[in-house]
Amino acid sequence: MNAATRFRDHRIDFWRGVALVMIFADHIPGNMFEALTIRNFGVSDSAEIFVFLSGFSAALAYFTRYLSGEPVYATVRVYQRVGKLYMAHVVTIAMAVALFFGAAIWFSDAHWTRVHGLDYLIRDPVHAMVGMATLAYQIGYFNILPLYVVLLAALPVLMAVAARNLLFALAGSFGLYVVAHLAGWSLPNLPSDGRWFFDPLSWQLLFTIGFAAGALYRGGQPVGFHPVAYGLALAALVAGAVIKFGNLWPADGALPIPNFMYTFDKGSLALPRMLHALALIYVVAHLPYRWIDERVMRAGERNPFSRIGRHSLAIFCTGSLLAVAGQVIERATGGGFAVDVVVVFVGLAIQLGLALWLDLWKAITAPRPAARTEPEALRARARSTA
Repeated sequence: MNAATRFRDHRIDFWRGVALVMIFADHIPGNMFEALTIRNFGVSDSAEIFVFLSGFSAALAYFTRYLSGEPVYATVRVYQRVGKLYMAHVVTIAMAVALFFGAAIWFSDAHWTRVHGLDYLIRDPVHAMVGMATLAYQIGYFNILPLYVVLLAALPVLMAVAARNLLFALAGSFGLYVVAHLAGWSLPNLPSDGRWFFDPLSWQLLFTIGFAAGALYRGGQPVGFHPVAYGLALAALVAGAVIKFGNLWPADGALPIPNFMYTFDKGSLALPRMLHALALIYVVAHLPYRWIDERVMRAGERNPFSRIGRHSLAIFCTGSLLAVAGQVIERATGGGFAVDVVVVFVGLAIQLGLALWLDLWKAITAPRPAARTEPEALRARARSTA
């Protein structure tokens, strides 16, 4: 086994934790910390980082066992995770609906029955409940887990292709991405007339690229530094910042080519948006910041961001519900500096506390080596003194 798979790389957890913190801040619209997340400095945001790292982690967690001659074991483990993700989403979205409707009752504010697509649940509860169980009905800010469920459910197919030829897997993924855009394929968001906010047929390409990067990393061939590639990536980040700060968003139909090739739509992951995210990841991965990198690795599980990223599912679900509470508090109080600080920092403290508890629980419940019997202990002592 190579160095990439002998130990847990806490840098992956660290950056996933950073992404989760930014997602939490972004899910409370109007708070002042929202202005500090990466979506304010370019044309992509933390969702792209999260999906890329999900693909990268999937390669390390499952593809290693797949290539070692245990494809059935790897596939079973994948679908165990899919089941956990599905249950986590259903429970979380049910609790979110309860929080929103509870706020409507407590504050006598019908606003909370209309936000984020909740009005469909009131107008057509039968279809909405079916849609909720089948992942087709998604309310705002609770639509990334369904994407991850679909992407992970398709992972065994990706692993089967990648085990034979990784480039072919990438080519197939890119082909699906292009065809889905040109043909207008997407998954419906029922009972509305729209589509999934995070369209899996488009976002699968970023997941696959992350998977490929993880597969190369586990094989001891990580994507290396190249000055030309680094210069192009920096140029892409500068261009993204200019577009963001200059509000230079191109309109649909402005060019005689398909929209996905020059716009920055998030739901369908337009090509320039994805390239900007990949440029950001490449620049950060090869920054000359060895002292920070070593501190993250040395701190390991003690780093707060690494702790949060290591328990990403539990933290994301908890953070999403805390964000609902934050939205309600911001509206009820009118917001402001003090409210923003309390809402965001108390929410992050709760999430870090949960991560600490989960680390402790894992340490307490971890299997321990069986104690030696007295004859075995005596024989071992005799061998050590011989």
